[in-house]
Amino acid sequence: MLRLFIAILAVGLGVVQYQLWAGRSSWFRMRELEASLEAQRHENERLRARNESLSAELYSLQNRRDAIEERARSELNMVKAGEVLFRIQTPEEERRAAAAAEREKMHAIKSPDIKAGSRPTFEPKKSDLYHAPKNLRAPKARDRRAD
Repeated sequence: MLRLFIAILAVGLGVVQYQLWAGRSSWFRMRELEASLEAQRHENERLRARNESLSAELYSLQNRRDAIEERARSELNMVKAGEVLFRIQTPEEERRAAAAAEREKMHAIKSPDIKAGSRPTFEPKKSDLYHAPKNLRAPKARDRRAD
């Protein structure tokens, strides 16, 4: 009877140890969950701050006329009547403008004028489907042999 009690106690301790170290609610899993929870809290805090700033900006745009004017001046480069606007470009803006001008100089590639229902310009062969181009093929067995 004592041996049976000791065996049941040993099995119970083994199950508890397994659950503690390797089960669904193990120490390692708990640490992983705590780390992911902390990361999610940081993300939530970042998003909360962003929402608050957007809410404050929305409130100022709805209730303050000078906020609308400020936004129009900074984003749309609008000026009042009788004002003169001086724009100072940074080297980065100059590079972007030069790149945009270069792109505009390039000729647009025209797509071919293919009408619906027209016949294809080539006839595919069975060999096109099953064989790699010559430069991508593996060398023949006789070329791979080392002498």
